[in-house]
Amino acid sequence: MIRSLSSRTLRLSLGPAALLVAAAGVWFWWSARRAAQEVRLAAAAAGQPDIRSMPLSAPDTSGVVLWLDTSDIQALVEFRGQLYAATNGGLLVLSADGRVVRQLTPADGLPDHALTALAVFRDRLFIGTRTAGLLEYDGTKLIRHEFRRPPAVHVSCLLATPDYLIIGLLDGGLYDFDGSVFAQRFQPPQATPMTGITALHAQGTRLYVGTLAQGLFIWREGSLQHLPPASGLPSPHVTDFAWHDGHLYVATDAGIARLTRDEQLELVSRQANVCSLAVHQGKLYAGLVVGGVVEVQPMTEAMLRAARLSPAQASAKAPRQVRLAVVGERLLALTPDGVQVVSPKANGGFEWERFDRPGSPRQRLKSGHVTSLAFDATGRLWVGTFEQGLDILDPETGDVLRHVQDETVREINYLCATSRLSPMLAATSQGIVAFESNGRVVRRYDTASSMLIGNAVSHLCPVNSGSGPAALAVATAKGLTLWQDGIGRSLTAFHGLPSNYLYCCAVHDSRLYVGTLAGLAELDGLRVVRTWRTDNAELPANWISALLSVDGLLYVGTYGGGVCALHPNGDMVRFPETKGIEVNLNAMATDGERLYVGTLDRGLLVYDLRRRQWRVWQSGLPSSNVTALAVRPDALFVGTTGGLARIERYRFE
Repeated sequence: MIRSLSSRTLRLSLGPAALLVAAAGVWFWWSARRAAQEVRLAAAAAGQPDIRSMPLSAPDTSGVVLWLDTSDIQALVEFRGQLYAATNGGLLVLSADGRVVRQLTPADGLPDHALTALAVFRDRLFIGTRTAGLLEYDGTKLIRHEFRRPPAVHVSCLLATPDYLIIGLLDGGLYDFDGSVFAQRFQPPQATPMTGITALHAQGTRLYVGTLAQGLFIWREGSLQHLPPASGLPSPHVTDFAWHDGHLYVATDAGIARLTRDEQLELVSRQANVCSLAVHQGKLYAGLVVGGVVEVQPMTEAMLRAARLSPAQASAKAPRQVRLAVVGERLLALTPDGVQVVSPKANGGFEWERFDRPGSPRQRLKSGHVTSLAFDATGRLWVGTFEQGLDILDPETGDVLRHVQDETVREINYLCATSRLSPMLAATSQGIVAFESNGRVVRRYDTASSMLIGNAVSHLCPVNSGSGPAALAVATAKGLTLWQDGIGRSLTAFHGLPSNYLYCCAVHDSRLYVGTLAGLAELDGLRVVRTWRTDNAELPANWISALLSVDGLLYVGTYGGGVCALHPNGDMVRFPETKGIEVNLNAMATDGERLYVGTLDRGLLVYDLRRRQWRVWQSGLPSSNVTALAVRPDALFVGTTGGLARIERYRFE
């Protein structure tokens, strides 16, 4: 009885414990499962692309006029009965005869005017950009699709298929869009990741993807095959595709290969510098980076060996960087100088005829990369550029009155119209160029002929006033040269300058101040009397990029430290609102009421000198990289890496 009772008591005492243990086990198992599921969901979410879509609206551009370079055509498609051209200066709408009837710019809401690709999908125009992702246009409204995870901005190519829009990114991978949802259907997670997409082509159920450095990928039936350069490509840099005579032709920067029916690559041409392919009237043509068009014909092994050292050469008169496109019955060449109609001749040559014709608006700047601005004595605006010399503009209309360019009039860093040496001086990477008022080059100064200490000249500053002899301070990458009475004297770090790398000069309180890579220097004649650096003053950064004397203060622009001001007592005072900002080379100007500062990526900084307040101006600018400024009583002219803006001064009030 006792034993039975004890057993029963034991069973009763173990029951709740066992139940508790079992419940704990179930709870632990459920928690572990939920945690594992959360991990899987988090991993899946991390792998899913994050694309944010948002409508765009036009900013307030009253009093703002943009002058952009629209000559460099990147893509051309037909949309709703008109031709649309993607350019470095926005979106052009062309009539059937090539007349420009409309231009869409940042003033119309474009977040970036450097457009790269076009495709029509589901009766909407999709636009690739260099820095703002993908744009969608229905004829009236713009929508921006921003690739946030993984982060990417440079859409390099677009391909419209019946079911999907395929999007290739140069700084990312491959995406697709079915009209409502973005995904990565054609990039299986277990396959080799595709990056640097440069070309797309669909044939039947297969998708061909070219890349910048990985060669060729082929997607079919859910799997991805990688054909690296070792498989027969002339180069890992694929530039374009074309389907011709039942074969896929693959263009690279070192030749053209053909994909056989058993998916083997065979070399068909050693023609280098191919940037595009097009099939027209049963023939295959290649557009060349170096200029012109050649017909692609398969070659025998003997012919390939013979062509190894002498590929076909294009005509010297043909336009460069030819991107071929077939629109209707016409073979078109998209070039940095506009659109040309290419007509093959019986003798193997080609005829070129300009297709796009200036309408309203007209083509203006020869280059969008503005580096310097200056008004001459007659009020004309001189615009220096990095690669295309300089333009002399009518500041009222933006029309180019004269274009000047040769082997030395390029890479212009600064324009000076206040020296008595010449009506206009240009500081360039190859010395100083002096111009007459009509734009004719009259003299060049360099290290060989004019006692300059360095040819890479970043700034010029007249250092005398009155009727005395002409004197000029020349800031170079090897030190400072002071010209006076036809004699040049130079100073370097050996003489006390903080660095030999000089970027700017300014006369302030009758003394010359020099901005260098390692600080600011004050000169008394040819003697350095004081320097300011981050270790001995409140200088926010040692790299001095701009100087301007205004109302007793010397404003100092730095690269990475914003703006500060040198007071008469020698103290340097910072502006915390500009902390961390990169001020561009000599991009500083004043109208007496405000100080204007050009920055690398923040647009235009505007400082109200009376209220001592800073504001940022970006709305409607061609680019947030402001590189040059010029002031007139009624307007501010803003040069950027994307073009030129004229802003009426009342907008800053």
